Amino acid sequence: MKTCVFAGSFDPFTSGHEYVVQKCLEMFDRVVIAVGVNVDKKPMFTDSERLEIINKVYADNERVCVVSFSGMLTDFMKENDIKITVRGLRDQDDFKYENVMARYNQDMFPQIITVYIPTPATLTHVSSSAIRNIIENHGDFSAYLPQKAVSYVKDLLKDNK
Repeated sequence: MKTCVFAGSFDPFTSGHEYVVQKCLEMFDRVVIAVGVNVDKKPMFTDSERLEIINKVYADNERVCVVSFSGMLTDFMKENDIKITVRGLRDQDDFKYENVMARYNQDMFPQIITVYIPTPATLTHVSSSAIRNIIENHGDFSAYLPQKAVSYVKDLLKDNK
């Protein structure tokens, strides 16, 4: 069974992330969406909320597993015997950054394979940080999140007021 890891902070999980997972499901038997926990950052959504947002999107898909992890991605992958990591690319800046990270990951875990999935032109502008900005300014973010997550996110935001 071929398994890949798609890791990130997913604060929040966007339509761009959903696109990458969709492409992963076309190539792999199982996709582990690994939500990174960074104690130095203050995310908009808590760790459990981010996990729940993604679980709402993939509740009916047994091939997708949503987990949290802290520390190094390479350690997580070694512990779970997964050798393939997937990274979404919006533009050449993403490629430069991700290529450097792939080299560090390979230094720490020589068996790792990094697969890049470019997003379509319709999603190149979609980023979690831009979506957080829209949310903070009370804009309509619904076009940028997976439809199965929109109402849950709106409910979270109402509860946090």
